[in-house]
Amino acid sequence: MNRSKRKEENDAENTHLWLLTYSDIVTLCLTFFILLYSFSTLDTIKWKSVVVSLQGALGVLDGSTMPADGGIYDKGNAEEIKQDNEQKEDYLKYQEEMKRLENIKNKLNEYISAHELQDNVTTNIEERGVVIRFQDSVLFPKGSADLFPKSTTILSGISVIFKELKNPIRIEGHTDNLPIHTENYPSNWELSTARATNVLRFLIEQGIEGKQLSAVGYGEYHPVEANTNEDNRKKNRRVDMVLIRESMIINEPK
Repeated sequence: MNRSKRKEENDAENTHLWLLTYSDIVTLCLTFFILLYSFSTLDTIKWKSVVVSLQGALGVLDGSTMPADGGIYDKGNAEEIKQDNEQKEDYLKYQEEMKRLENIKNKLNEYISAHELQDNVTTNIEERGVVIRFQDSVLFPKGSADLFPKSTTILSGISVIFKELKNPIRIEGHTDNLPIHTENYPSNWELSTARATNVLRFLIEQGIEGKQLSAVGYGEYHPVEANTNEDNRKKNRRVDMVLIRESMIINEPK
């Protein structure tokens, strides 16, 4: 009787042993899929670098040379890595350029502060480069394109900084929307263009190479503020000097 009872108990225990094997398989499958997911979210460049290093260490290929018979590094992968490297290189160049522009801006600000011109001259880094903005009142009499005698001193100091640079410099003349009609300036177009040209001519006299310089008059059509009151119109009457960033220069064919 005891033997029969013990046998029944052993049989009952053995019927549950399959659950252990089943749970082990489920755990292994779960681990496997987690591992696959982690591989799919790895940084592609880092993962490829690890594979190349491992293959090199195992003697599969020499260093990081691409295997000729395809494998993980086929032509498509090689092109992808090349593009990624070019993007990284472009980004590093962009960072270096931004540092240079920031240094130029700091030098200009030091000069502006030393001569207490902050209320009339400002600097800013934009997508096109460093912009030095002069209110027209610091450079010209109202309705005129003739430089003030004191403005030549200011521009002379600015030109010393420009001489250290090879960036193209564009001089932009702007006006407000109040119409002008004089013998010399029939419209705001002529006034803005004459002002930009006179600043350009003065910079050439200071030793800036003519091939670095260009001048343009925009009249009233590029305001920084709406011409709704005198304060805003004062901001719009300006001359902008733009130091074009090197990455925006289009090389002309030789």
